Amino acid sequence: MRERCVGCSAEFDAIDGPIHRYMTSSPACWSCYGELLGALAIQPGAMQSRLYCVDAYAVQHPGTPNPQAIQSVAGHLLNMYGYLVHGLPVTPPRLTGHKRAFHWLDPPAKPAKLTVRDMPVAADAATTAVASRAWAEAAWAAWAEHHAQIAQWHEAYAVM
Repeated sequence: MRERCVGCSAEFDAIDGPIHRYMTSSPACWSCYGELLGALAIQPGAMQSRLYCVDAYAVQHPGTPNPQAIQSVAGHLLNMYGYLVHGLPVTPPRLTGHKRAFHWLDPPAKPAKLTVRDMPVAADAATTAVASRAWAEAAWAAWAEHHAQIAQWHEAYAVM
């Protein structure tokens, strides 16, 4: 039996299994993501690719309007804004004075063109780098209606 992930809309063979405690996903999607992160953890020089993947997966599986999910999605979108729009280094964002500053952003109505299913798990570093960057760009593009809000948050709270 096949099932569509409630977060990213990718289709998987249905399985029973764990999911993240506040990100919405199917068990198969969460498992696929875990496999990808495991592969990236042992790939030399894959830290940048890993961060692209973490950001992309998080914003494609935003959860429900609760403080932890709001903070998580905002942080990942701010990170993406920094490196995709401003060309900043691909590192977790440094934010100041932001506690409870963010609010829920309605997730995109149309899913991104790429998901975790499109990531090559057993690829060389160069292939992984290109694919992970493309996934991050697709996930960022899906949130286009909120780009102005994210830019405001970045200006107010990001430390560069």
